[in-house]
Formats: sequence, C-alpha cells, structure tokens
Amino acid sequence: MISLVGLDPVYGSQRLTFDDYNLMDGISFIPLLIGLFAIPEVIDFYQRKVASKIVINANGKEVSWSEFKRCFKTIVRGSFIGVIIGAIPGSGATAAAFISYSEARRKSPNRENFGKGEIEGVAAAEAGNNGVAGATMIPLLSLGIPGDVVTAIILGAFMIHGLTPGPLMFQDNLSLIYALFIGIMVSSLFLLVVGLGAIKYFSKIADVSKEILFPIIVMFCVYGAYAVNNNTFDIWLMMGFGVLGYIFNKTGIASAPFLIGFILGPMFEDNLRRSLLIGNYDMSIFFRGPITWFFIVLTLGSIFFSFKRCLAYRNK
Repeated sequence: MISLVGLDPVYGSQRLTFDDYNLMDGISFIPLLIGLFAIPEVIDFYQRKVASKIVINANGKEVSWSEFKRCFKTIVRGSFIGVIIGAIPGSGATAAAFISYSEARRKSPNRENFGKGEIEGVAAAEAGNNGVAGATMIPLLSLGIPGDVVTAIILGAFMIHGLTPGPLMFQDNLSLIYALFIGIMVSSLFLLVVGLGAIKYFSKIADVSKEILFPIIVMFCVYGAYAVNNNTFDIWLMMGFGVLGYIFNKTGIASAPFLIGFILGPMFEDNLRRSLLIGNYDMSIFFRGPITWFFIVLTLGSIFFSFKRCLAYRNK
C-alpha cells in the first residue's frame, strides 16, 4: 500500500495522497530506506539505559583462510542472486542484498548468529550487492531500461551525449560498449586495492563512542533524506518510517520484506494493470498458455515449501 501512494499510472488520479502535493510523486525511496534501518538503531540506543556501557573493539583482524572457505558457497550464491536481480529492471542492490542475506540465513547451520556479526551474513549481503553492480547494465544497454538509480543516471548521461541505449547501440557504438566493460573490470581491481588498504582505518569508526557517533549519523541521515529532492517533507517521512522501523524491531517484524515489497510493488501493479487492459479486464488472461501456468506452479510451490520449512523450524 505504501508503494501505491501517488498518481495512478493509468488514469493519473491521486491515491492515498490526502490532498498533499508532496505525496503526488509517491514515497521517496531514500528517506524510506534511511528511516527503516538507520533511525530505529538511534532510537533504540537512546531508549536503552545500558546502551552506553556497550563497547565495540574493532582490531582490524583480517579474514582467515578457513573463514573464507566457509563463506565461499555463500559468496558464489549471493553473486548469482545479485546478477539475476540486477538483470531485472527496478530491483536494485538493496533487494539483492536482502534476498541473498535471507537465503544465506536459511541454509546456514549458524543461522542463530545472523544479526550478531555472523561473517556469512556479511559475505552474503555484500556478494549480492556487488553482483548487481555490473548486471544492472544488462537491461540498460540491451533494452534502454535502467536497472537501478545508478544506471538511471547513466541513462541520463547517454541522452546528454546523444546516445540511445538499446540493441542498435551494440551496432553503432560498439567501442563505447567495450570501454564500459573494461571500465567496470578496472574499477573492480581498484576497489580491491583501495578496500584492502583502507579497511583497517575505516574499522576505527567502530571505536568511536556512540554518544558521539549517533548524533553524527542522525545529521547525515537528515542531510541524505533532504538532498534527494531538496524537500523538508522527506525528512519528516524519514522520521515517520524510523518510528515504524523501531516498532518493527520491537515486535519482531522483519523490515526487509517490507522494503522488497515497496520496491517491487510498482512493477507488480504496472504489469497487472497493463495485463488487465490488454485482456479487457478479463481475469482469464492470467491463466492462458503454458508460461503463465509454469509461473503459477512456481509461485504456489515456493509458498508451500516456505510454510513447510517454517513449520519444521518451529517444531524443532
């Protein structure tokens, strides 16, 4: 329902805006993301009386070979998930990171440690996130559809230079395509070198007292929410979703499915409305042909096995 706020994509009428022009463009993704995952931690810190006694010691210790081998399957699986999600327009790195994390948690024998610094969880989320980076170029270059916010900016840069992404781009500007691929590979090498050299210094941030760190975090959260649209309304949105995220944490409701639903909701609605218009609002259009039944069976099967897995986990 949060993803439906704004203008109807077919008729252009307002939905759930309460006559507020700030909501006509829908809920901004960045304020929602910051509010769900950053603000609840700040609220929880100031709400707990024992929070000031917690000390984090980041000694910059490198990952051992045994830890890497233990996470190797998780890294490969997360990378594949990232590539698949990245090739789907509009999904983005956030969805890939959370899906990869959830899959790693489901299959890991150490699932109880997830959320407490388990290295497999970190590896899974980062592998999914990194897998998206190159894969988002697939729909951009082949179809002219940006895969995420970053590729949408790249699409704008293409337009400024008179380039139209699509199948003809491989024919008319093949040298540019090769330059992009080489640039991605070279940037990955630079990321490895810079990351290995700087990670020890970045980890020192964790040694900073939380009484000092959290006000700085809140300041950057406010600035990040405002900078997207230069609108103070987004700051209030961020605070509102921060309270919602805090309630989620206290009641045991996962924020990740909410975020994934927000990302995929407009895509679902857009294709649903388009299908209904093509079929003259005849629901049988969703049951025609073997392809539709194939995906229906896949959906029902995934729901069934999810419930079965949940019941088995509760009975342990």
